[in-house]
Amino acid sequence: MKNQWRVLVILVLVLLVAIFAIVNVNEVPLSLVFTTVHWPLVLVILISLIAGALITFLVSMGTSVAEKKQHRREMDTATKQIDELRADNAALKRRVNNVSVEKDSSKQKLEEL
Repeated sequence: MKNQWRVLVILVLVLLVAIFAIVNVNEVPLSLVFTTVHWPLVLVILISLIAGALITFLVSMGTSVAEKKQHRREMDTATKQIDELRADNAALKRRVNNVSVEKDSSKQKLEEL
């Protein structure tokens, strides 16, 4: 259902762009750095739209990559902390077992006496 809405929205947008293109076929002067060209208005608008979309995409990708790197660093730190805690837990379990064994051996010695 979600994809059907996307297709419908895309079709409506394509239809609007087509109508816009038909209405704006007049040529307009476009001053570039060293020259002036005469292009249809719709072409100028579409090129501007595509350039804006491309810039937006590239900026968002840069932000996304930075966020992924930060997330990866945080995951590495958390993984190291988890490993350290597991090692500490194992050491504490060994100490508890050693204390239990010592306690049992002390009880046996007391019983023998």
